[in-house]
Amino acid sequence: MSEITRTPLSWPNNVARTPPHLRANARFEDWSITQASVMVLREINRLNHRSNPDYEDGSVIISSNLRYKLDGTPYGQQPQPADPGVAVYFNLRFERGGKFHERPCVLSCDKWTRVEWNLYAVAKDIEAQRGRHRWGCTNVEQAFRGYLAIPERTGGKSWWETLGVQSSASEVEVREAFRIKALTEHPDKGGSNERWLTLQEALEQALSKVNSRGTTKL
Repeated sequence: MSEITRTPLSWPNNVARTPPHLRANARFEDWSITQASVMVLREINRLNHRSNPDYEDGSVIISSNLRYKLDGTPYGQQPQPADPGVAVYFNLRFERGGKFHERPCVLSCDKWTRVEWNLYAVAKDIEAQRGRHRWGCTNVEQAFRGYLAIPERTGGKSWWETLGVQSSASEVEVREAFRIKALTEHPDKGGSNERWLTLQEALEQALSKVNSRGTTKL
């Protein structure tokens, strides 16, 4: 099980890398590493309905190949690493059934040739997803379904352990395992909201893996 580290870069293993020769120079504003990091942290706080945009959220890990200060933020003045990719891990807070829940998320970017540009892109992605929610297009949980941090990278059980299948299971096997587990994990069947949420997340991650292997969808 891989540990998420601030440095070196802990890239989510369900996200493809951009080949170095395809990385581009961005036309963003001239943001520094420090400014872009602060922007990311503030966008996460706004997303999570924190009244203070400068709230210190201990769940946030900005992972890159930069050097970091003791407070977990990267030094502002330092050479660009050979790999400028960034991955931002955090807990997404959302309301369901009148209660707040949390789920681990990760947003990553390595499209641009500088770390600060990739950080800025992550911040703008969060801002865009918040906009979708404000305009009523989706809720926060739905908007971030595609950014779930897979459990084997965040300290929890893997999707195949949760479903009780092999990691090489087919889509048919995955869906059948989910159907059987749902008979006991659904809140209406004696389960709990948390267990049902975990099972649903396992299904989403399993199907993402299965489809990435080129398996024909049902």
